[in-house]
Amino acid sequence: MTNMEDMDALLAAYADGELDQATATAVESHLAENPAAQRMLTIHRETTALLRAAFPETLFARTPETQLTSVRARLSRPGLYWAFAASILIGVMGYGAGAMWPDLIVSNRDRMLTEVAEYHAVYSRETTHLVEVPATQSDHLKSWLGKRVKGTLVIPDFKEAGLTFAGGRMVVLDGAPVAELMYTREKGLPIAFCVLYREGKPIAIKLERRGAVHLATWDDGSHSYIVVGEADPALIGDLAAMAKKQI
Repeated sequence: MTNMEDMDALLAAYADGELDQATATAVESHLAENPAAQRMLTIHRETTALLRAAFPETLFARTPETQLTSVRARLSRPGLYWAFAASILIGVMGYGAGAMWPDLIVSNRDRMLTEVAEYHAVYSRETTHLVEVPATQSDHLKSWLGKRVKGTLVIPDFKEAGLTFAGGRMVVLDGAPVAELMYTREKGLPIAFCVLYREGKPIAIKLERRGAVHLATWDDGSHSYIVVGEADPALIGDLAAMAKKQI
């Protein structure tokens, strides 16, 4: 796709949600076939999380001049560098321990939900590029993403709850494709419904929280389903119950 240095920069920008739609799609295709790139993306996402935790919220205003890539560049300033160095050391130690002894840190499911919350926090703030395929192409979306997640993709109807289907995109989680369907609302950030192929035991709907993001998740034995958004947990739970009835 490109040389290693350029790819690393693209992965960093992808983790920060700063790529245009065409470039993001190309990166996602590369990720789907490249485990090394997937591991590097995980590291970049860890770095993004550490940056957000280590520095003031004002450094992350969503403007071209102050996006996360700019913050990475600012680390050349001595005071910020040493603050970040301490944080990144802890993060790398934690990441390494998690890779070697995952049960000592978090379960695979917990890690999955954390990553879903992280990328939703980025995508839900997009405007022009909120989705990859618009709602007007629902049939194509169901065919395309249904194949990726090895099943029939159902697009839940959330109009009763005041949500409007905007379209969807494919994201990659631990090397596996995830169908992400986005819904807008009059007040508040968009809410997503995610589907991924995941064999295991059926699990009832469970509410989780990752910072400001709430998630309602369940499994049916072949797929995991997640409703995720920065919204009232009662709404997230209600949407999950509605989606489960429609699937």
